[in-house]
Parts: sequence; C-alpha cells; structure tokens
Amino acid sequence: MDIQLVTNQPDETLRLNSVERYSDGSGFGTVLQVRSRGFEVSAPFYFEPHPLGQFLRDLIAMDRSLTGSAKLKPLYEDPFVELTLTPRGSVVVRGEVFEHSEHSQHLKFEFETDQTVLKPLIDAVRACLVMPPT
Repeated sequence: MDIQLVTNQPDETLRLNSVERYSDGSGFGTVLQVRSRGFEVSAPFYFEPHPLGQFLRDLIAMDRSLTGSAKLKPLYEDPFVELTLTPRGSVVVRGEVFEHSEHSQHLKFEFETDQTVLKPLIDAVRACLVMPPT
C-alpha cells in the first residue's frame, strides 16, 4: 500500500511507498520519498502503530478545525514528517531524514501546498492502520 500526499506541484511530493505492517503488529516499514524543488530523498522509514494513530487523529482535527499540525515520527528515531496549517489555509509540509553511517547524511525539507491534500491523505492513513500484517 502507498500513502501519497497529492500536491498540485510536480516538484513537491511526499510518498510512503510500499507500506507494510510487521507480522507481529509492532510497527510499519516503508520507503519515504520526498521531492522538494531541487532536492530528493528516498530512504527507509519505520514507525510504530501509536504514532501513526496519533498522526491520523491530528490530521482529522486539522481538517475539521483548519488549524493545527500533525507529525509522524517514530518513538525512538529522529526522522519525521509534519504538516502544519497556516492562518492563510495553506499546509506547510516539512521533515527531516537521516542516514547514519561512516558518512552520515541529513536532509531537511519544507514546501507548501493547500488544504485540499488533507482528505485524501486521511483516507490513505486510515486504510494503512487497518491493513493486516504481512
């Protein structure tokens, strides 16, 4: 299953590709793909069910109130994705991706889209939460 933030700009995208729920129910694994103008990253991204559930609740609250933010971040890791509604009704998408190795990498990204991205994203995240383990 894929979760995609559908923006109206081809050079600003965010996807969680091939989301899989672990057979023991302890979490999810995916490939986070981000394009923010001239920068791109494709990196493994792992998170537990609780942060995904909180992310969904916060997205629903944002969509209803047109205020607030929603953050998807693993409990014990640094990478994250966050969406924040501005007073103008825009959604700022930002996050950080890390790759730890001998020559570590770190990418911070941020772009802006509109609030119409919320409903399709909510539906995709909800479907992911009820997905059976693999």
